[in-house]
Amino acid sequence: MMRKSGIATLCSMRGAASAMLGTGAWLMSAVAWAQKSFDEMPYKIDGGFNGPMTTISGLTEWSKDINHVYLITTVIVTGIFFAVAIPLIYTLYRFRAKEGDDTPPSQVHGNVVLEFLWTVIRQDAVKVHVIGHQWWWEFQYPDYGIKTAFELHLPENTPVELTITSADVSHAFWIPRFGGKTSAINGNINRLAFTTPAAVQPEVAGGDYYQGQCAELCGSSHALMRHVGVVHTKEGFERWVKAYNMPPKVETASQREGEQNFAKCVACHVISGTPSADIPGDKIGPNLSNFGSRSHLAAGTRKNTDDNLAIWLRNPAELKPGALMPNLGLTDQEIASLSAYLRQSTYKTF
Repeated sequence: MMRKSGIATLCSMRGAASAMLGTGAWLMSAVAWAQKSFDEMPYKIDGGFNGPMTTISGLTEWSKDINHVYLITTVIVTGIFFAVAIPLIYTLYRFRAKEGDDTPPSQVHGNVVLEFLWTVIRQDAVKVHVIGHQWWWEFQYPDYGIKTAFELHLPENTPVELTITSADVSHAFWIPRFGGKTSAINGNINRLAFTTPAAVQPEVAGGDYYQGQCAELCGSSHALMRHVGVVHTKEGFERWVKAYNMPPKVETASQREGEQNFAKCVACHVISGTPSADIPGDKIGPNLSNFGSRSHLAAGTRKNTDDNLAIWLRNPAELKPGALMPNLGLTDQEIASLSAYLRQSTYKTF
């Protein structure tokens, strides 16, 4: 036994030595190969393909948990399928047209009681037309005569009805905490109804802000097409409505110069309460009424500060590639005066 054990030990030592020599040879070979160009190095698949690429036969706890969710979903969906398919098949068979019977089916116009109740329940809803543009969101309040952009202002604990469409390509309106991701399609109107949550932040903070994002690829600045829902107390919302259509105050020389320079912008923009609002026709740019109260500019791309507004006015494409707003060639003085004029917040000082 001792003799066999010694032989085995010797063989083991020889094997270890051979392995070390083999490793050294492999390292030297690897160095030699590394000196060659990448294109000259051979490519060889050493592994096999005995294990199928499937998510059904999970091996880890994570994959098993996922399969468990799949199973639950499959059972529920199967039940729904039969719950719908069986009555459908019965209805198709029971009420099929008999041979030779040309009597037209009776016309049913809906449940009058439910339609009446729905109308009564939603009659106090805040109605907002939501329009997607490349690449910003427009919000129109027909009952208040307000048109604005980026910020969807709403009162707390109030039913809301949104009619959603697009002025150009397809977009998708989505404020995740409000739910209801909804497509905005040119020539089509989709609707979204919900009741706003209670306001949490004190009104001096300007309301509660909930971030939103266009959820459908719509062009080069799709990722920069942001918006927010702003929930006020009911008193705060009424104050926002009253302040919105008040024109900016012109008190300083810089603001007066900015008011004059805004004449270069009236082909695309409007400020309520100013001569620009009397110019007929739809504008392709956002309504800039009470612009100074907005938390961000360029559809949420930057905070609304003098420096960021200067960057935007100097070259809009720098912040938002593909923006329709051109570089107007404004001087630093013109930019500073426009900022002094536009960035007044009527709402916050009302």
